[in-house]
Amino acid sequence: MAGSATSYLRTAVLGHTLGFAPFTMPASVYVGLATTLPSGTTAGTEVLGGGYARRAITFSMASGRSDLAANTVTIEWPPATANWGTIGWFELYDALSAGNRLYWGVLVDPIDLVTPISRAINSGDIMRLPASAVTCQAI
Repeated sequence: MAGSATSYLRTAVLGHTLGFAPFTMPASVYVGLATTLPSGTTAGTEVLGGGYARRAITFSMASGRSDLAANTVTIEWPPATANWGTIGWFELYDALSAGNRLYWGVLVDPIDLVTPISRAINSGDIMRLPASAVTCQAI
């Protein structure tokens, strides 16, 4: 399942494309991990503590697609210093902390881009998101 645009992003794109409210592209995009289901208007429960911090992420168009972007390289977090919980969702932000949520979605299998994946992260575990595991579809 591809990531969905947040209400914030939908409003920004609408204003930008209709010429009444310019939208500036973020300097960087960061991926956050959530243990509860986010929505377009409400953030999920982002991991807190235990050595966790959002990671920078880059995207390109998915192979053979004109409406789907996927992360280009594996994203890896350092070993957890406490239990993080079961990670099943991602959220994309325009800042390393706080900031505006841009997209959210279920983590998916990087092979079929459909099958949801989740993983319990305990102390000492390393969380990795393979290339193409985080996808976002055109609004």
